[in-house]
This record gives sequence, structure tokens and C-alpha cells, in this order.
Amino acid sequence: MPRKNSVSPKTSNEKISNAVDGVKNDHIISKVFVLYTGGTFGMAPNRAVPGHPLEPLELEDLEDALPEASELAPGVDVTLERFSRLLDSSSMTPDDWINIARKIEENYEDHDGFIILQGTDTLAYTASALSFMLENLAKPVIITGSQLPLTNARTDANLNYGHALQIAGFKATDLPRIPEVIVVFADKVLRGCRTRKMSASAWTGFDTPNCPPLGEIGEHVRIFESQIRPAPPVGLDLQVHTELNPDVLDISLYPGLRASHLNQILNLDEVKGVVFRTYGTGNAPEDADFLAALGDGISNGDKVVVNITQCPQGAVEMGLYAASVGLIDNGVISGLDMTPEAALTKLMVTMGTRIGEQVKLQMQISQRGEQSQNLFDFNFKKTDKPIDAPYSDFIVPDRRFDPTVLSAAVLRMKGVNVTIEDGAEQGVIDLYMNFPNPKIDLIARDSHPRRLHRIELSESGVFNVVEQLPKEKVKNIIGDSDVVLTFVPSPGVTFSFEKLSLSMFTRA
Repeated sequence: MPRKNSVSPKTSNEKISNAVDGVKNDHIISKVFVLYTGGTFGMAPNRAVPGHPLEPLELEDLEDALPEASELAPGVDVTLERFSRLLDSSSMTPDDWINIARKIEENYEDHDGFIILQGTDTLAYTASALSFMLENLAKPVIITGSQLPLTNARTDANLNYGHALQIAGFKATDLPRIPEVIVVFADKVLRGCRTRKMSASAWTGFDTPNCPPLGEIGEHVRIFESQIRPAPPVGLDLQVHTELNPDVLDISLYPGLRASHLNQILNLDEVKGVVFRTYGTGNAPEDADFLAALGDGISNGDKVVVNITQCPQGAVEMGLYAASVGLIDNGVISGLDMTPEAALTKLMVTMGTRIGEQVKLQMQISQRGEQSQNLFDFNFKKTDKPIDAPYSDFIVPDRRFDPTVLSAAVLRMKGVNVTIEDGAEQGVIDLYMNFPNPKIDLIARDSHPRRLHRIELSESGVFNVVEQLPKEKVKNIIGDSDVVLTFVPSPGVTFSFEKLSLSMFTRA
């Protein structure tokens, strides 16, 4: 049964916030649901056993050991409940995330904020998983724990719990509402799906290497409101996604990883998706057998492989170097700057709630602020035969594509086969956007407002194109409808290609 810890605001009327000190709060009550799952936070030595091993406190003992909520967050009314099984967080599973999400759903209407107390080992995974499982979240869900047990004289548990209470109980403490899953630990307020465990022992055990914090904690709790994602529109109810697909692996690339290893992994029926940690900006060996193993597993085994960087900071930029082009060509998709925890849990949730190409599309679009950019891959038809006249094709962009926040546009063409007739005065292929009926005589003009790129040709042959297009020009041309690409060869030039795509990056 839930245990109630009703708090009277009479002990202290000074709010700890980024507001002006001394503002009184003697009437607003904020209801916070606290779920205790175990972990270091609630550990205590068992004096009855030799060696005094640490064991999780039962709910009654935890409540006795916790400081009075009135001393930490005046005006906050706490409902404290025990998880179905108390566990070390290293034993946390996707089923536990589902049970935690259901507890939040059951208590959602009656509470203003939520706190999950758990161990630190998998805290970042829980924070990421809940971020994707809780759609239309309008209230703060805070994950916290401690590096030392609550019963230790030097513990950090009290402060972490107190700060979490203040942020979850925003109505009483006059702090801004954060309608996200967040991590509150030591001196930081962090986005849950950006959080990584950075130290096993330091008080500041967590950080978001690719994202600024949502707040900082010192003498006062300061929330950076410009960093907070907007709350869902009024009328959208909380949706809890509990159909996770746990058949996902996290593999790190290393020198010596063989094609045969990948073959065996990707041929397993139990494996549906892979988070692939590659080098630098998303690079991998250019070995043909290695790439073929990836391509066969993705196309024949119907697998999803998401490329993220092994580096704590930075993003995958597939196509920037030749060492990553092979990954794109074999169906690997970009994880941009997602953390391993976010990529893994997002893939589990997405594969449990989407099918087919929807999975790949959703994985490259920010859902909860887990990545800095969105990536829209626009794939056009290949040519059926050599062409010596203008050639056009179009796509209809996803409704979430917003050209006004375009940050980069990359043209990729594979297997461009060009023949230049003897005596041709000029060998070029011009690319136009949203200009489906150009005349060949435009070739003679030095520029055109809808011309994005000119491929200069010196001789007949087969080659690939990877070209970053002028961003501002693309933004001005693209509009809000279909995207049409038109290629115009100069007289005497015949061309064809095996693959044509336009990768559009937008700010998330």
C-alpha cells in the first residue's frame, strides 16, 4: 500500500528556487509520487550477517531514514510507494521499465510530479526508456539516486532527494514546470534521454555530454527555461507505450571485429535491431566482406542497424569520410548524436510501436530532445536507362520536415555512369530543385536561381557524388510542398545512376 507523508509548510516558508528569496508559500500544496525501486540510495548494512552486507531497506525503514519532506521542500505532499521488487539497478530489465511506467500512469491524474529512486548503474537507461515510453508527458518525472547509501553519514542521498522534491513539487516551490523525464543528481538537472553515467564514484556521477543541462543546483535551484521542451497542447492525454521490443543488441566496433562475427549476430532470429558504436564521426572498415555482412543482415534479415559514435561527445556524420559511405550504401541509418542508452531504448520502443520503414524514419527524427538534429533521407528513383535529356523525379516530404530550420543538405549519387561524345564542347550535368521543365540551353548560363550544383565532367566513366548543397539556397527554393530534383546534361552527355538521395538535416 502507498504510504503518505503529508507535509506541513509551517516549518519553513523560504522557497529554494531561482525566484526572489523570502517569497512566502503557505497555501499551495504540490502532490508528488515517489517510487522506491532499491539501489544504493536505500541500502543499509545487515548487522545480523557476518561482514554486514548492504541490503535494500524495506519501505517503512526507508521512510524512517528519510529527512522530513517539510524540511526539504515546504508545501510538498509526498506519496511514497515501494516497487514490486527491490533490486540492485544492475538487475533492471525492460519489464521493470514497463512496470515503472504503469505506476506513473496509475498515479498520473492525482499527482503533480514523480520521483523514481533507483541505483545508478542503469539510471541513464531508465531515464532514456521512460522518456520514449511516456508520450504527451506534461509533468516532471525525475530519476535520482545516490553514490552513498542514505544511512551513510556522508551520503549525498538527502540532497539529491531534496532537490528532486523541489523540482517535482514545482507548484509549491515556484520553480518552472519541466514536462520531461529528467535526472536530478548532485549539482545538475539533466534531460533524461541525454544522460550518461560518467563516474562510478564522483558526487557528480552524471552528465549530458552532447546537451547543455536544464538547470544547475547550488545555493539555489536554477532552471534554464529556454532549454526545456514545451509541454504538450492542452487536451492531449498521456500515452504510455509498454510494447517494447527487447531483441536489440549494442555492439561496439573494434579493430579485429570480423565479417563472420557480424554474419552470426545478424543471422540470429532473436536479433531484430543493433546499435552499432563506430569510430569517430561514424566510420567503419571499408572491407568488402565486412560491409556485405552488414548489408545482407539488414536487407535479408530485416534488421535495423543504427550507427552512433563511440566518442562521449560528437555526432555521426555518415558520408563525411569514405570510411562511412559503405555503411550508408548497405542500409545502416544514422543515430546522429544520441547516447548509447538513448539509441538502445529508443530502438526498443520504436520497434515495438512502428513497422517497416517507419522505424528507420522515427529513429532519425528527434522524439524527446534526444538528438540535436533531425535527418530526413529523401530517396529518389534510379534511372532505368542512359539519358541524354533532362530527367526529373519528386518525393513528398514527411510532414515533420521543416525547411525553415534546415542546417545541411547533402546530395548523394551512387554509380553515376557518364558517356561524353567525341566533339562535345562542354561536359556537365546541372542539378535544379523544384524546376521540373528546364531547357537544355540553360547550360550556357553561368547561374540560375534554382540551380543547386554543377557536376563538371572531364571524361567518360563511373563515379560517385557526395556534395553538400548551399543551405540558404535550398531553404529559399524548397517551399512547403513536393521536392523535385531535375538533372540537365549538356549536349553530347549521356548519364545514368544507381542511387540518388538527398539527406536533409534540420535543427531538432
